[in-house]
Amino acid sequence: MSLLKSLLSYAWPVTQWKGQGKYGPLAVVWEQGRLVVNSAHANQSFGNLHAIWQQCLEQQRVKSRPLRSILMLGFGAGSAARIIRNELGITAPITAVDGDPQILRIAREHFRSDHLRDLHLVEDDAHHFMQGHQARHDLVLVDLFHELDLAPGVDEEPFIHALCRCTAPGGLLCFNTIAHDASSTVRSQRTLRWMRHYFQDVEEHAYQGINRLFTATRPSAGNRSSSRPDPDI
Repeated sequence: MSLLKSLLSYAWPVTQWKGQGKYGPLAVVWEQGRLVVNSAHANQSFGNLHAIWQQCLEQQRVKSRPLRSILMLGFGAGSAARIIRNELGITAPITAVDGDPQILRIAREHFRSDHLRDLHLVEDDAHHFMQGHQARHDLVLVDLFHELDLAPGVDEEPFIHALCRCTAPGGLLCFNTIAHDASSTVRSQRTLRWMRHYFQDVEEHAYQGINRLFTATRPSAGNRSSSRPDPDI
């Protein structure tokens, strides 16, 4: 049956499952021969978002970095984790956080996320998780959205500061944002400015037209810029 749905999906999308997630409707759909997860207005895993993370992680040469620990905020159905494990062959332990129990169920039942080795899945709000998280990680991926907009507060100083605290010196942060209208563009640029305050070598990458993915390196102790950007731009 899955093979038939996969073949039919080259002609039109074939829905495998649909229901309500914590932040809105979700659907598991066959598209162009592969299973993806979509919300009402955006891909959540294994579609365009998968391609974005493939490009980012390849451009940042993540495979050649000495990774001992990875943190993922916004696990979704496990698209980025599967790239790290299956496509790049990286074996470093992954701690992954997502606040939507429905999408974590989808990850387990439709994408076999529990088969990924050394993956610790945490069902929690990213803000709450970061308040008590003290470990440092060599790679931090942030992909926190409610539909087409960034989750509340992720573009503010306390959250970016917490990301800096949990990124190991010399570690890499990759933060996905979106700029699809005036409001989302302001929030994307605010994220960029706070990252420049706390991190070094901050770069902006445009993917899929509206995605703005920022990459940055955690500076050594005592090497942070003292200039303070305006968070209200």
